[in-house]
Amino acid sequence: MLELDFQTSKNQIESEIEKFISNSSIELPVISFEKGEFKTYFYPESLTKEQILDALGIIKQYIENVRIHTFDPNYIVFQSMGSNIYETKNFLQGIKYKFISIGVNRVEITKSGNLLQEEVQSIIEIIKYFYGKKQKFNFCERLVQLGTKLFCHPSYIKNKEDEKYFNLIEEDWNSLGGYDDIKTEIQETVILPLLHPEVFEKVSELARGKKIPNYPSAILFEGPPGVGKTSMARIIASESKIPMVYIPIENILSKYYGESAKNLSEIFDCAEKFERVILFLDEIDSLAVSREQGIIEATRRVLSVLLRKIDGFENKFNVLTIGATNRAKDLDHALLSRFDVIIRFPLPDIKERYKIFKKYIKHLSKEELVELAKISSGFSGRNIKDICEMAERKWSRVIIMENKEVMPPPKNIYEEIIHKKKLEMELWNQSG
Repeated sequence: MLELDFQTSKNQIESEIEKFISNSSIELPVISFEKGEFKTYFYPESLTKEQILDALGIIKQYIENVRIHTFDPNYIVFQSMGSNIYETKNFLQGIKYKFISIGVNRVEITKSGNLLQEEVQSIIEIIKYFYGKKQKFNFCERLVQLGTKLFCHPSYIKNKEDEKYFNLIEEDWNSLGGYDDIKTEIQETVILPLLHPEVFEKVSELARGKKIPNYPSAILFEGPPGVGKTSMARIIASESKIPMVYIPIENILSKYYGESAKNLSEIFDCAEKFERVILFLDEIDSLAVSREQGIIEATRRVLSVLLRKIDGFENKFNVLTIGATNRAKDLDHALLSRFDVIIRFPLPDIKERYKIFKKYIKHLSKEELVELAKISSGFSGRNIKDICEMAERKWSRVIIMENKEVMPPPKNIYEEIIHKKKLEMELWNQSG
């Protein structure tokens, strides 16, 4: 287990708490190291038994074996027994969490020697828990702190103060070239339930005799990279006028033990504060590959959170979860079964490629665009967009270097880049 020196532990705790209370006048906890003992303490406004039990739940997320050291009405102490409960050598030196309500409420955490990384994380989360009781909770601000990006149509913003948390989007079906069949499927299975949930509920009530939500709560987008899965999620948010919480995987996979699962759980909890919301998990296969392939404990925790949040007793019908994956076959079977609808995004065929080229190239004839579509077999929508942008940049350089008249790129420039891109893809596939 990773042991940290005092200054590293102190810096981590203070850095995380400073970010958490950045807009508050709350003072940082006292952190010291004297006579070989680490100590930190702070004064919560309240210290109820319910809060102490919540704190124990936080501790157990990071510390495997915890015992009740003292359980007096106003003095409760939990202590780590170490990773091996049969090793009694350092039994009395485990980290202690003290909850004292004699006079002034006080939470004190001590340990002889240096802290382990998971102990540092437990301290951070306990302090956050009690400090969160002191300040007005803004779930949008917290979602941003957790590394998500918030998107919404401008019409959603009712309070000017909230605008700073959102990326405004005004996208429609024309924002994504081609994919007509998929657009129709999404219009029917996603947009209509989002816009008219009461109709779906009423039909269910008439058919079953009781009111039961009967619309998808979890949808999976499957397809190779660059086929428009993320763009489609943005279009859904814009068309439905419902905010979207976008979760970039790299911001969730924390370097700290246990943080990934906790962060993901908190993101779901915060998202549920919206009246209606779309929660978009991009590259979900990075988080939840099949358990048959063997996964590390941290990933197993994340998968457990996903299973619990997407379906089961914690499912909330105001949250539409959309997952995107390049490899549905690699997903854990239990997770795959949680999705009500799977929408597959194939690589565009020649008709789709023509429409995508047409979106980015306005000056070439239909015949010329068809020729470009023919020679770009195997390319995704993102590939085609990149090709068009590369052609514009290359042609701009030619104009500057050869002092030509400024005009749009000729067809042969696009062809050159397509052939070069094809060669690169072939070499990549061979090397793979």
